[in-house]
Amino acid sequence: MNIRLGIPKYATVQMVGNKADGEGITFATEVEDLSLAVDFLTILVKNVFKFEVLSQFDCIDSLDLNPTYRFIKAIFEKEDEFVKQSNNLARHLYDQSIHPNIKNGEFYVIYLTDCGINDDSVDGILLLKTEIKDKFLTVANENGNLSIVPQVGISTKHIDKGCFILNTKPDDGYILSIVDTSTIRMDGLYWTNNFLYAKKLVNDFQLTRDITSFCSSAIHQIAKQYPEKTVELAKAARNVALMLQNDGVMVNTSEMLSALSVDAEIANQLSNYRRDYENRNGEISDSFLCVSNAAKRKAITKANLIKLGSDFEVKILDPSTDIEQGYDKEKRKNYIKLYYR
Repeated sequence: MNIRLGIPKYATVQMVGNKADGEGITFATEVEDLSLAVDFLTILVKNVFKFEVLSQFDCIDSLDLNPTYRFIKAIFEKEDEFVKQSNNLARHLYDQSIHPNIKNGEFYVIYLTDCGINDDSVDGILLLKTEIKDKFLTVANENGNLSIVPQVGISTKHIDKGCFILNTKPDDGYILSIVDTSTIRMDGLYWTNNFLYAKKLVNDFQLTRDITSFCSSAIHQIAKQYPEKTVELAKAARNVALMLQNDGVMVNTSEMLSALSVDAEIANQLSNYRRDYENRNGEISDSFLCVSNAAKRKAITKANLIKLGSDFEVKILDPSTDIEQGYDKEKRKNYIKLYYR
């Protein structure tokens, strides 16, 4: 899906604190002029938003019961309510800001026109929350006297929380691209799970990434249980990695997992691991159109690396490589033999 940022039209800025600490909210009273910030926002979006993985607003019963969806929909339908609905968004964000690691910060609501999604032109809304500021120096010139002045502000290289909402498929929850540093900041995923209440939009990139993540995790876990089968598992991992290099090819999930089942014992463990994985993350798709770029980002591409103690590493490039693995009782050490021409 090809997505591009449009032209920033206007914005509001609010200050949203931690509700548990009673930091409060500073609401917006008018829209802000963005004429001097267009280039900055364009660079920021290009740097921090990744459009391979998209999301939609979620709900338990009706989308209108999702407050963020309802406020966003009201803006798209009636632009003159922009300030009012922006403040509603700030209030809702504040109500979700109860985790002790959530910091006080600016909350931006930015309206954009002429955004692109494939060949369609639509409006968009950009939500940004900044908690951690960057420090930098500027030079001031006062009456010919230069002085270095320290400043604190936002960088174009990263943002704490972000959501780019495209005005398309409103009945399905719109199309969202989300930035959330919760895994780094350890703040309980309040942005994605509580404020936005969003779910990932399943596409081929997501399916490829999920199955690759499963295979990588399974190989590493099973290899820990059966260190004597490390070589065979590494060969199997290389087979799977090669399958995932075929961009645009339909892959049968069962056939791919069979490639990891080097024997009956491993096949049984893999089946158990899949059941546990699906209980936590949902069912794995029976087939998917491979997106090689999604597979490259996962550790499956490194699972063919055999670590021998703390001294050696062997990387298997060809699954048919002739390697023997064993244990020397006399020396009481593990060994591998490599055969080559």
